[in-house]
Amino acid sequence: MKYNHIAAALAALAIGISASAQQALSSRAPVASPEINSDNTVTFRYRNAKAVKVLIQGDFLTSMSPVEMKEGQDGVWTYTSQPLEGELYLYDFIVDGERRNDPSNMYMSRDIATWTNFFTMSTRKDDKGWYYEVHDIPHGTLAKRWYDSPALGTVRRMSVYSPAGYEKSKGKYPVLYLLHGSGGDEDAWVDLGRTVQILDNLIAEGKAKPMIVVMPNGVYYNNAAPGYAVNMFQPTMSNSRSDSTKEIEDSFQDVISFVESNYRVATGRQNRAIAGLSMGSRQSCSISRSHPGTFSYIGMFSGAVPVNTPEEEAALAKQMDPKWAPKLYWIGVGSADGVKAHAIKIKEYCESKGYPVEYYESEGGHTWRNWRLYLTLFAQKIFK
Repeated sequence: MKYNHIAAALAALAIGISASAQQALSSRAPVASPEINSDNTVTFRYRNAKAVKVLIQGDFLTSMSPVEMKEGQDGVWTYTSQPLEGELYLYDFIVDGERRNDPSNMYMSRDIATWTNFFTMSTRKDDKGWYYEVHDIPHGTLAKRWYDSPALGTVRRMSVYSPAGYEKSKGKYPVLYLLHGSGGDEDAWVDLGRTVQILDNLIAEGKAKPMIVVMPNGVYYNNAAPGYAVNMFQPTMSNSRSDSTKEIEDSFQDVISFVESNYRVATGRQNRAIAGLSMGSRQSCSISRSHPGTFSYIGMFSGAVPVNTPEEEAALAKQMDPKWAPKLYWIGVGSADGVKAHAIKIKEYCESKGYPVEYYESEGGHTWRNWRLYLTLFAQKIFK
């Protein structure tokens, strides 16, 4: 009995110390940042009474240059944007010359090796921001799976989205293989691409067929994202780029085999799509070209493999053979994208040969803002 009293006293003391520590950590009320206002402006706040100069930079600004925040009471710096459209926006602060994240915003995403704050906003239902947000609808499942790749002699990691109802159903689902760009990994399309939110929303609205989305790691000498890679791989733009697609072409059947052995998928080319951004776009183009008859839907977001040699012409001609030509050969690129010339070149080549091709040009350049849009559009066109 005496032991129980002592134990109870110690427990109470521990709780008291913990509560005191928590109070000390949160003694000052946090500032609200970012705050989306009723007129679709956004107010950012950063508390630092010792700072001399605070700037904010982000893709919501009309200028690429950072802008100054104003210091107010209690050392709180503020900036209010112009009215914004529905979208996902990235931003951070520059405090006395040093880049800082917003301590009041828990929403962060990793692009290669940089963590950046983000926020989403929607000004009306069905705008771009709407599809990047979470709504009260049925939700799919995101799994991180390890698989064996005999072609590369190692185990590798992929992200797999299965639609709402998959676990309870007995049906089979078509598969979209979605590839990242240079510097990315199997987390890129989930974090910055908002794949889960886009598919959940499109499927719930009946705008896209329920599908499985497979997002593998496309860097052949890296097997997983940071924190999971066996070789403690540190991604950069240069060490995560493949100038050759040979390795991903040779090993991609390992990805398909794992998915078709571990998920209830509808097989056959009419139930397979492949798409990607930048490097992943070139990989999608090359994989589908070197494996004719495997995919009925091909999406190239800001990148394509040109047709400059007789061998490349023959490979594309074989892919476009009427007995297994893709139902959709889709090219998306920004009007200010540096790869636009290559996209137009392959578009015009396909048109000159009578090959089916669909071209979509958006504003802006080589950015996630475009790639999220392209996924939203492409997902509504496949498996129909």
